[in-house]
Amino acid sequence: MYFIKDSSMHLIIKLLLRVAGTAMLMWPMLTSAATDLLLNEANLAARIAKESNYQLLDARSAEAQRSAPLAFSTRYQKAMPVKKGLVFVVADSDATALDIAQSIPAGNDRSVFAVKGGAEAWMRVQSKSAVIVAPTAFVVPKGTCDLGAPSLKIDAKSGKKANKPVLDSINK
Repeated sequence: MYFIKDSSMHLIIKLLLRVAGTAMLMWPMLTSAATDLLLNEANLAARIAKESNYQLLDARSAEAQRSAPLAFSTRYQKAMPVKKGLVFVVADSDATALDIAQSIPAGNDRSVFAVKGGAEAWMRVQSKSAVIVAPTAFVVPKGTCDLGAPSLKIDAKSGKKANKPVLDSINK
């Protein structure tokens, strides 16, 4: 039978404790890598505010896609090509969305995230982050209106009418 000397046993115990301690310190970093891919509504809104050009992959069931379609989404399929840039995955469950996001290779040219809360969370964020762009100018295409003086001029910056509409007397 083989016996270990007392000093050797202390070295082995020290080594095992160091490995266990290192593993315990590294565990949050390993698990946070997966949870960093799962965006809650606040983080999702922040990402969309920074980058409005993204691809939305809808990995929900066919029935869910028919009953509540997501505007400008692409139906997810396993072997489909995924665009470069920012990619969001919406699925029936957070775990499924996270699995799909992890299966898509990310890199310097692509960031892939799963949406926590699925389609409902996506629609809430979209309804809150809708940006209304005020036009700075309006042009009526040539030949679409009667020739002559314009019926109405509006200053784009102030929004006030520059002159009285010609058609007011006709519409009364």
